Amino acid sequence: MPRIRTVKPEFWEDEVVGLLPRDARLLFISTFNMADDEGLLRWTPAYIKAQTFMYDDDLTLKHVESLMGMLANAGLVFPYIGGVARQQMAVVVNFRKHQRINRPQKSKLPPPSLGSYKVREMYARRDGWICQLCGMDIPRLPVINDAHNLSIDHVRPQSAGGSDHPSNVRAAHQTCTASRRNAPHADEFIPPRELAGIDDSVNDALNRSVNAHDSAVNDSLNHSVSESDALWNEGVPSDTDSEFSSLNHSLTEGKGKEGNREGKGNPPTPRSDSGNRAIVQTGERHIADRMTDAFLDRFRTGNAYKPRQVRQVIADALANGTDPDELWKAMERLGSLSKPVSAGTLQFAFAELRKPSNVIALPNGQTLTGTDARVAGWLAIADASPDEDSA
Repeated sequence: MPRIRTVKPEFWEDEVVGLLPRDARLLFISTFNMADDEGLLRWTPAYIKAQTFMYDDDLTLKHVESLMGMLANAGLVFPYIGGVARQQMAVVVNFRKHQRINRPQKSKLPPPSLGSYKVREMYARRDGWICQLCGMDIPRLPVINDAHNLSIDHVRPQSAGGSDHPSNVRAAHQTCTASRRNAPHADEFIPPRELAGIDDSVNDALNRSVNAHDSAVNDSLNHSVSESDALWNEGVPSDTDSEFSSLNHSLTEGKGKEGNREGKGNPPTPRSDSGNRAIVQTGERHIADRMTDAFLDRFRTGNAYKPRQVRQVIADALANGTDPDELWKAMERLGSLSKPVSAGTLQFAFAELRKPSNVIALPNGQTLTGTDARVAGWLAIADASPDEDSA
């Protein structure tokens, strides 16, 4: 069923489209209307003729088939055979770049099979041959036994009901796809050790925010989160060669279902493995990672805390010179109150912790609060003042 679509002004300036004959350009615009919300459409000369050129008697089916071939050769449309009925279908390659879909409907047409390398290559061209997980280049020619070869990652995993339709698939390295599949949380990407080519300057940028704290933080954090340490290690296996640290969200902000296609930041630094417990300082995991793990282990149940957001707030606070011990107390306050973790709520927690106390300690270990504390305080000041008679 034809749909209402839009044509961007950039369409007329596109050199690839501009080199096509006028009838081919008209046909390309028509594919926007014929395609469903995934960019899929039937692709037979008779159907195209009936939909686009119904009043053009001078165009035969052979002419229409020639125009269809021009769009395919230009890489604007990718023809394929899909479904059990072996129908002739096509996908408008950059459909979501041309159209902004409001309340997309589920496609009733079969998507192209990801088992074909040509299909995977088509998605790689659509994504600019950039891994949509780590942001690094994908080799255009496959290399034998190379973990950086082209693979396809599902935005919503197939185990969670994700489909093979174009909006749910993206180009990625084989090793990155495997790492995301094995991540403890479906919305996280844990960079694999096999990820090569990371520039040293990127590593420095990632470590700069916590290098100043590493020497003073080891004892402080382990003391502050001793309770969480015990909880964390209940039922949690020790690290293996397949487990890695959390993604540094500061370099990959916006990488969600489709945000990763637009926010291609520098890749994060993978960490080496350790045989120690998660909360204990290993010299390889950042303080922000360990504090995030401890916080989520204590307060995640019953709260909608997102690991990336929690880690980002912690990392930003450490980068601003916040004392790790004080930061952990503020995080504990937020968790105990089930408040969301953000820069604003963290400041609220700091303000609560830094309020002057009106508690007066007595020699026998008792305490006074409220009015009693103020009276005791005045008496203490009077006792400390010099005696006028003695003067």
